[in-house]
Amino acid sequence: MTTGPAARLSVSLGLWQDRPPGEALDTAVLADALGFPELWIGEMATYDAFALATAIAARTGSIALTTGPLPVAVRDPVMIAMGVASLADLTGRPVAVALGNSSPHVVEQWHGRDRRNPPEALAESARLVRRLLAGDRPDFEGKVLRTHGYRLRLPPPAAPITIAAFGPAAIRVAARQGDRMVVSLVTPEAAGRLAASLLSEALELDVEVPPVAA
Repeated sequence: MTTGPAARLSVSLGLWQDRPPGEALDTAVLADALGFPELWIGEMATYDAFALATAIAARTGSIALTTGPLPVAVRDPVMIAMGVASLADLTGRPVAVALGNSSPHVVEQWHGRDRRNPPEALAESARLVRRLLAGDRPDFEGKVLRTHGYRLRLPPPAAPITIAAFGPAAIRVAARQGDRMVVSLVTPEAAGRLAASLLSEALELDVEVPPVAA
């Protein structure tokens, strides 16, 4: 549910490892049939998020597709931008992407990647993904990430960026870089505290407060 001037309900797929994988597609079809405006397509242990989103688009009518949160220590900005642009081009749907840091277990154990400086990695990834999705060819050497010479060949999609945030550092990234902030599996009270922290950060930066999804 997105809070703001007009709250709205969307659907997030339950990618539970103890449930049949096919339930994700069944849920997507029902969400579209019931008129929900947006579907959140996460990524855990089963489906690749962009592959699942493309399959969902083939079986649904109009629902907008948001992939992620995608772990920025696993998927680099070029991979993310290419996936978003591919999804938009192949499906013709409104698309969005969510970025996050994921857990040490997923990043370090599953993928064998270095989860160093998560706040900076998240901030640099958001900045680079935004530039790539705008059709830029960034020349960037950051504290964590770097990219040189790549530009999308597909039409740059108008894809908003959502930041998954829990702690103060990620909330600051959401205020600076995000079109929206998402919090997951929290109580209403905790979601309210996180939204208040985002408001405080945005006011300090003198920027528009991004909406919050929970």
